Amino acid sequence: MSLDKLAETIEMSIDIPESDKKIAARAVLHFEKVVRKITAFNKHLNVMYNPFKEYQEVSQESVVKYRSAVWQYLKQIRENFENLRDVATLCVRDLSHFSTDTHITELISTFTDDFGDIEDQVISLLHVLANWDHPAYQNNIISAMENLKKETAEIRKLIYDRIIDHINTNILVKNWVDEVDDDLSSSIKEREPLISRLYREREKKVDSIIGD
Repeated sequence: MSLDKLAETIEMSIDIPESDKKIAARAVLHFEKVVRKITAFNKHLNVMYNPFKEYQEVSQESVVKYRSAVWQYLKQIRENFENLRDVATLCVRDLSHFSTDTHITELISTFTDDFGDIEDQVISLLHVLANWDHPAYQNNIISAMENLKKETAEIRKLIYDRIIDHINTNILVKNWVDEVDDDLSSSIKEREPLISRLYREREKKVDSIIGD
């Protein structure tokens, strides 16, 4: 970030009330929680995805034999997604507080669209899981789960690369000093006056040489 951009961002942040910054900070926490739930969601998918992907052929007879376990697995996927959707709703609610910002409005729209794509893939997977007498059951499961994993990867990237970055940069106004260790950050801030003084002394020395 250039000094001009940093100055402009800091100037803009002065007009942002502390109450709004608290909402923005809460939004970041909610988005980070979404990412954690997505990670847990995908780990649960792997319970079936990994063995189905690893083994050449899972017989239809074995699937039918353990269909009660498959049904419980299906119900758990639905419950996991509902929990994920609840947190995603909180994210949209928090961001909507800043909807006068056109970029925020765009991010809300992109997030809801991407989350809608995830929901579509979850519904598709649930239908595939319930159709355990299908001759291509194993391949259908693998394909449905890979499509779902692709959508969750995209929304994770959106959250980190665009949404949280925008909140930190334009509302919470975090710069590189905020990212370092607190002790180091304090040390840097304490040394800023010394750095400024040394820079001024260097300028005077250069001026005196030029003057000669």
